[in-house]
Amino acid sequence: MGLKSKIIQQGATAAYNAARSPKAYAFATQATPFLRNGVTGAIVSGATRNASISAITEVASLSVGPLIERIGSGMLTTIDFAVGQFASSAAVRADVTRVVRSELDERALERQVVRDAAWKGAARGAVSAIPAVIPAAGTAVELAAAVADQMVRTVAEARMVLALAHLRGLDVQQTELRRLDILLVLGLAAGAAEIDGSIIRVQELEISVAELQSGTIPPEAALALGTAVGTDIVANIARRRTAGVLLRLLPGGMSVVAAAWYDWRATGSTGKHAVEYFDVVAPLTNPA
Repeated sequence: MGLKSKIIQQGATAAYNAARSPKAYAFATQATPFLRNGVTGAIVSGATRNASISAITEVASLSVGPLIERIGSGMLTTIDFAVGQFASSAAVRADVTRVVRSELDERALERQVVRDAAWKGAARGAVSAIPAVIPAAGTAVELAAAVADQMVRTVAEARMVLALAHLRGLDVQQTELRRLDILLVLGLAAGAAEIDGSIIRVQELEISVAELQSGTIPPEAALALGTAVGTDIVANIARRRTAGVLLRLLPGGMSVVAAAWYDWRATGSTGKHAVEYFDVVAPLTNPA
């Protein structure tokens, strides 16, 4: 099964779980237009101020628990897939950007890589929000597309981190170390990790910067560490990303604008934290 199919399947499962949650079921009989036709469909079919307010209010009644659980459970698998499948291509893309933008110094080149990823994220987010504009799409379809976008965004951010790692001279084929890099960068962006001098702290876990710099962590130790770190980080990221999912339920064109802005801002923030992370782990030889 290809990446696109896997992502669509995860999104559809998340939508199903959300739709069958107790809160969703409780108002199902009173909100049939909303569940069948989505927010935009409910507003269009109701064509009244009260119906519009009711449809929007019902969005807030959705239980986000299943969404958080599905986003979280899919993230580690998605990161592993990205590292395994796209490490080499991310390095190649970084080298192509370096050749094409040869006038840029090292720092400016990294900013360009982050900028490119952020704009691609904005375009992807806008496309993922299109179902919310279609009156007959339905809430389940809107949720499926939104959750799928979060998985795609994880892949895109992982590829961006790999590209930056390559530009810093790190070996992208060291799978477990790069997986750990991605988790820590996402953790920093989500506020679930922090750099404290020569230590990167994730709740009660402490990772030595020296170990990350030397790259001498045994693969099995890196895997165990990554799993432990991921357990703490992913729950935090999933909670934050649920906000991005719910933004895509806004009625009409608002969903497209909100989704594009959210993905552009979120990807750019992840890129900024990735640069800060690599400044500690693999500093530039000639910083601008």
